[in-house]
Amino acid sequence: MKRLLFLLKVTITLMLAELMYSNISINAVQVDRYWSVLDADQQEPPTFTHAHGYIGLKFTEDFKKLVFNVNVNNIDNITGIYLYSRGDNNHGGNMILDLLEEAKEVKVKEKYEETNLNLTHHHEVEGSIAVGGVTSDDLRGELDGKSLVDLQKLMLNGKVYVTVQTKDFPLGEITGDEFVPIDRFFPDISDFDWN
Repeated sequence: MKRLLFLLKVTITLMLAELMYSNISINAVQVDRYWSVLDADQQEPPTFTHAHGYIGLKFTEDFKKLVFNVNVNNIDNITGIYLYSRGDNNHGGNMILDLLEEAKEVKVKEKYEETNLNLTHHHEVEGSIAVGGVTSDDLRGELDGKSLVDLQKLMLNGKVYVTVQTKDFPLGEITGDEFVPIDRFFPDISDFDWN
């Protein structure tokens, strides 16, 4: 029930934001943004857990950088957060990004200080557990030596999924594999008339 309410809140928020900002004239540089719901039903095989969450990804216009935010609820003992490619047969695949290890240092550390505390305590985590940024140099597996444009292409073709692994579920407790574009979820500074 909590997961359903969480998904409903996220959906309503996205719909309201789209309505609010759809009539604003767009002067800002367009940046590609995506999000995916993380839940147990997308995990193969499905897991039995109350954990759920979402991941938000934002590419810069030149595709030189990618920032992300992973937010979860009702999960503990997290051991890894990974982006995987599906491979040719849509099963398995290989790890292309380690979102806990490869993240660049966040300039506004005090804003995310609790992130690391949440990972070290043995209680159910609620909130952001990974906030960071990566470049093409951080890509691994089949994307090693390639660009973030190649990552976006895999995402758009349904060939990428993210999984949150825990001590109890070493293959993944929750997963997200449908990345939804949200081009105008938040307004940009240049969207406003500051005069």
